[in-house]
Amino acid sequence: MKKTTLILIALAAALLLPACSSGDDGDGISADDGGGESLVEPDLGAPEESVESGGAEGRDQALPAVDLPGVGPKVIQTATLGVVVEDGRFDEAVRQARAIASRLGGFVVSSHTERLDDDAPRNGTLVLRVPGESYASAMDALGRLGRIELEGEQGQDVSQEFVDLEARRRHLEAVEAQLLELLERAGTVQAALAVQAQLNATQLELEQVRGRLRYLEDQTDLATITLDLREPDPEQADAGGWGVVDAWKAGAHAFVTVARWAFVLVGAVAPLLLVAALGWLAARFVRRRRAAAPTG
Repeated sequence: MKKTTLILIALAAALLLPACSSGDDGDGISADDGGGESLVEPDLGAPEESVESGGAEGRDQALPAVDLPGVGPKVIQTATLGVVVEDGRFDEAVRQARAIASRLGGFVVSSHTERLDDDAPRNGTLVLRVPGESYASAMDALGRLGRIELEGEQGQDVSQEFVDLEARRRHLEAVEAQLLELLERAGTVQAALAVQAQLNATQLELEQVRGRLRYLEDQTDLATITLDLREPDPEQADAGGWGVVDAWKAGAHAFVTVARWAFVLVGAVAPLLLVAALGWLAARFVRRRRAAAPTG
């Protein structure tokens, strides 16, 4: 009997608990439905207002943290290379220099050659632009065109200036967007003119910053190499030597020069020698006649 009573009490408690919990939920819902609407809307509206008021500002603050660390070292590479090519190979060396620049993804900015007269050696200057990653390969290939007599390299690190310009560009773009928004909201002509004047000044400064960035990007992406080519001067002794073949060429040129001057000298002295020989023969003939006269 006691066991049956305990079982009935447990079943009754189990049936009453869900009813109580459902009643509590219903009270909560009705309270929310009845008077909690004003409490829910501020919770939903507050994040939207904070996003509208601080969204642009938050994006401006996040951009430098994302992009600026990706800016690697920015170095402007320039070089000057003077090469002496073999006599008669100047045109071929110029063609090879152009081919080297083209093969490495670069180009020739300017080219200038000159020759004072037919006997003077040819010389010229080429300004080449090659990608920064191919700079070492270009210097090595150009140096093999002949004998290097001059080589100079210079690098200018503009990383700090690049980062500063990027920050200024972002700031000016944000100011430009705000001024454009203010211009649309301007209620009077005077206010519109004031905003337009400030907008013009901001856009001018922004274009200057963008132009400087484009220039730095071009200078850092492409290295500049000034190549001076010339043929050897035959009148100038070369301390470094050109090897056996070049020594024979220089000796042959010297022999021809000496032989040419020897013929000039003989041509100038020959008439005098002929007159002197005729005078000597005439004097001898006269002496013989005088010596033979007493005998007769």
